[in-house]
Amino acid sequence: MLNDVFPLRVEAVPAARASEWRADDSFPPRQTQAWQLIYVRSGTIEERCDDRRVLLRAGGLLFHQPGEVFAMTTVGEVPPETLRIDFYCTGAAMDRFRGTILHAEPTEQHDLDWLANTANTVFDAAPVRGEPPIVKDDLPFGAMQQFIIHLENLLILLARRCRRTKRPVARVRRERRQYVLVEDARAYFAANLTRELKVDEVCAALGCTRPQLQQAFRARLRRTAMEEFSAMRIEYAAQLLARGASPGEVAAQMGYCSGAYFSQRFRAATGHTPSAYRRIQQGLPARRQNRQQKGKPESKTPIAESPQKE
Repeated sequence: MLNDVFPLRVEAVPAARASEWRADDSFPPRQTQAWQLIYVRSGTIEERCDDRRVLLRAGGLLFHQPGEVFAMTTVGEVPPETLRIDFYCTGAAMDRFRGTILHAEPTEQHDLDWLANTANTVFDAAPVRGEPPIVKDDLPFGAMQQFIIHLENLLILLARRCRRTKRPVARVRRERRQYVLVEDARAYFAANLTRELKVDEVCAALGCTRPQLQQAFRARLRRTAMEEFSAMRIEYAAQLLARGASPGEVAAQMGYCSGAYFSQRFRAATGHTPSAYRRIQQGLPARRQNRQQKGKPESKTPIAESPQKE
């Protein structure tokens, strides 16, 4: 009986208001002691669920089970608006939500919108970002009871739907395949940072087609596979420079065709030349200019890009 399945005790909601999140924002991993509902009203986030990561777009929702480690990272340029509800609940019906990713249907949207709109009038923002918020002292009569009623009704509707759901929808299966493909590709990139890679070589190593690879990277990281590989190479080069390696040594070690080409790529990515970045990281004074350089205007002609080695 569903009446015996969802006795609730709400502890905290929501983890963040829409105005609190920015692009490229996140909060560190923590462990939930209760069930936790996370719902995305707008934007896109990447939600950690123990060892796996899930991409949630607008309308997406999932449940963290008690004891699960969770974290959130915003994805894209649109600041997301999220609702996060911690609650205690006993009953076997909650097992239907373990590891399940859902997308809100019209019948469930009413309760979700009501909860999201009411949360900011029932709870004050937490003093520490990402921590549970605080229940307000001057609540309207029956406000918390209303909140629990809408949450109970939402759980009943979701439980009925999960009973008839046999397999994840095609979109969710596609997102899972894309996540695995991107992670495998980044692992392959990390093992080959000291040489140039071609897209066809990466596809052959991963057993995928070029469109599949590019679609997965654009969907998850908003960039192409080779743009991600170039960014990883520049990051690795920056680490070598910070450890004291000279720009020439880094260019040779990482297989760049010339020091000038490496300098051009590094400056385009970081805004600093390799030499200047190395001095900054080691706390060395800036290079002094001679008298001729002081009076000479800076050249605006870009360095010609040297052809890469095949």
